Amino acid sequence: MVTATKLKLPVKPSLVATPATDGGLERQKLLQQAETLYQQAQILAAKGELQEAGLLILKGLDCERRAKARGPQVLGLIKKRE
Repeated sequence: MVTATKLKLPVKPSLVATPATDGGLERQKLLQQAETLYQQAQILAAKGELQEAGLLILKGLDCERRAKARGPQVLGLIKKRE
């Protein structure tokens, strides 16, 4: 049986960003902030403060949107044909 380690296949670049590259740390911070906001919103909703809870949920969704936008952009990867 032949294994991949014996074939010496070329290493393909990873499409998933690691925490140390491509804004990965910033993405993790934004996702953690969103989770914190959701937890605070849950506490406020349980107390009956629905408007404040809704605002925190919106802020959490904004953090998720910004986290999703981090990393390599497709337009920067496209090369023109010559």
